[in-house]
Amino acid sequence: MTDRPSPQQRDVDDARSAADDPEAWAFETLRADRGADGIVTITVLVPGRAHNVITQSVLFDLEAILDQLDAGPPPTGLIVASARPGSFVSGADIGRLEVLVRAASADIEWLCESGRTLFARLASRPWPSVAAIDGACLGGGLELALACDARVATDASHTVLGFPEVKLGLMPGWGGTALLPRLVGPGAALELIAAGEPIDGGAAARLGLVDACVAPELALATARGLVERLRDDAARTARRRRMAGRVVLAPEERDFLAASSAAVINGRTGGHYPAPPTILETILDGLDVSAEHAARLEARAFARLLASPVTGHLVRVQRLAERNRRDPGIDCRSSATPSPSATAIAAPAVVGAGIMGSGIAAAHLRAGFTVTLVDIDEEALARAVPTILDEAARDPARRHATEDRTAVDAARLHPATHPAALVTADLVIESAVERTDVKLELLRTIEATVGPDTVIATNTSTNPIGRLASALAAPGRFCGLHFFNPVRRMTLVEVVRGPATTDATVATAVAHAKRLGKCPIVVRDSPGFLVNRLLMPYLHEAVEILREGVAAARIDGVARRFGMPLGPLELYDLIGLDTALYAGLVLADAFADRIAASPVVPALVRAGRLGRKSGGGFYDYAPEQAPVGRPGPPIGDATALIAPVIAPYRLPPRGDDDDTITDRLLLPVVLEATRVLDEGIVRDADEVDLAMIHALGFPPFRGGLLAWADDVGPTEIVRRLGTLADLGPRMVATQRLRAMATEGGRFVA
Repeated sequence: MTDRPSPQQRDVDDARSAADDPEAWAFETLRADRGADGIVTITVLVPGRAHNVITQSVLFDLEAILDQLDAGPPPTGLIVASARPGSFVSGADIGRLEVLVRAASADIEWLCESGRTLFARLASRPWPSVAAIDGACLGGGLELALACDARVATDASHTVLGFPEVKLGLMPGWGGTALLPRLVGPGAALELIAAGEPIDGGAAARLGLVDACVAPELALATARGLVERLRDDAARTARRRRMAGRVVLAPEERDFLAASSAAVINGRTGGHYPAPPTILETILDGLDVSAEHAARLEARAFARLLASPVTGHLVRVQRLAERNRRDPGIDCRSSATPSPSATAIAAPAVVGAGIMGSGIAAAHLRAGFTVTLVDIDEEALARAVPTILDEAARDPARRHATEDRTAVDAARLHPATHPAALVTADLVIESAVERTDVKLELLRTIEATVGPDTVIATNTSTNPIGRLASALAAPGRFCGLHFFNPVRRMTLVEVVRGPATTDATVATAVAHAKRLGKCPIVVRDSPGFLVNRLLMPYLHEAVEILREGVAAARIDGVARRFGMPLGPLELYDLIGLDTALYAGLVLADAFADRIAASPVVPALVRAGRLGRKSGGGFYDYAPEQAPVGRPGPPIGDATALIAPVIAPYRLPPRGDDDDTITDRLLLPVVLEATRVLDEGIVRDADEVDLAMIHALGFPPFRGGLLAWADDVGPTEIVRRLGTLADLGPRMVATQRLRAMATEGGRFVA
């Protein structure tokens, strides 16, 4: 099928430790054992990986095992399983995908064909085959399972099946779009592949994707039972004929599937992601031909997608997320060599039962922690507890939450009204109101209560960590741990290194954030840290455009069409205009040379329009639609209603078109990012992009803020800024950007 690795890469003779034994073959990633009943069991264990993935070695080893089986006594059946708990096979190697992005289309098609041919060889053997799936079975792993005659999945929570390739801008490449519609039907197959969301073993059984869903300890025995049943040639032949033939749909069924699916896909993607419509087209075209022909159509479509800039961006974003998961993250700037080990937190506590404190406490419950929640206001604490338990139960990972689960969470949440409850905590996260005096007093109380090794953190978006650290006798164990609202949905956490913060403290905070399922980025202490500093010019410019007479809905519509999940004025309302006002004053004071405090936001606050929480801000909201008593979605642009409030602060209209509005919203953010890099607030441009995606929803298909800036090009950005020069210093290109334009530089590698 393919050339084998060189001897320097892999010593084949040594890897096959049992090559002369007709009952067992051991390779680098696969092992095959023949039982007394003649059934051969192949187990997967890819070394050096946390999860089994399909590498070149896996394909080589599978080919070698099939060679051995074809050359010797035929088995009575074959079972494919995993030797690694919790992981069957989790798709392709992401590192390999980055290499393929730069490959020629013909080479990619050949790779798709060679892998599919290998799986087809497994599917065509004269003996029955069954996949015993315990753990993640995704992408190429599911295509391997589809190459078997039957499948068994376990009912364990770690068992999921699906095709997540669409999230990388791709689609299955080893026959998935050809085989799945023939197994479960075109509509179900299209939803599973185009949405990219995995399903559990029970759902897979109901769909017909697997033949049985059983307890993990019964998986192999059930697989053996299926092998026995499939030894009947007639049953096996009927299954294989169905999987190889055409799919017949009535014309009206096909038309309905095409139209309804296209509408759903466009609604989900806004037309920005090419993979879902390509998947729809490929599946529909593949129904009228044999599975083999359909797989060739798939290979050509896969090659086209892999050459798409969107795929390149999404694969890079996935790599950055993987780097973040593995990185101890004590940069900006670490003094230790080597990096210190993080302390595993066992007894976390949160001080403050407001919106943010409640969200942080719920995040700990979802992650399985027992957490103490302290607030001196007994009524606030009583209000917070049911909200926290509800939020913990509504976590997407717990689709089957029960009263028992809520009872378990309630037993692990320890509310208290006295700081003495913190005495046993090894991490305390202070999340009080954004008033420096309140936080300083609380931090003194916390330090006087906890032990000498307890890490103390503050959830703040504006207060300098160095200033707050002045309240502590031991500032080395203190850092910022800035979560974003709503905590349940926002994955980014800024770990803020203060002037005295030790590497060990930062390492512990980073490791703990990851245990909460978050994406932590270490930032240096400065006004606004990273995210709010980049958000500031985006929000500020939106209000300036509003002052020029442009409707809020148009401004937000421009941002949404660019790919942002919310427009800037919608985001203002979500944050809360009173909260944004305080943060804006801090940032305007720090960066007065380019950003003046807006008069509009204070005027709206004085008028009682605080955003969603008050039922009105830049938009009006419908409280009766609200879940858990919160205002629902906007019911109307309030531009006319707030016109009298804004009237004293009107600016002359400029008549900008939508493209110019896009530039006005985003180019000042690019400029601020160049300053952030120059000041060493974060390690590199990759972390800027990751933060913008995870905290502000910057569209992943554009790769992040600075990847988008590279696509536009520094020279073009400088030219566009020149057309906006009349707006003042906020549109003046920085020295770094001008140098990049002159020298042809890029932000990201």
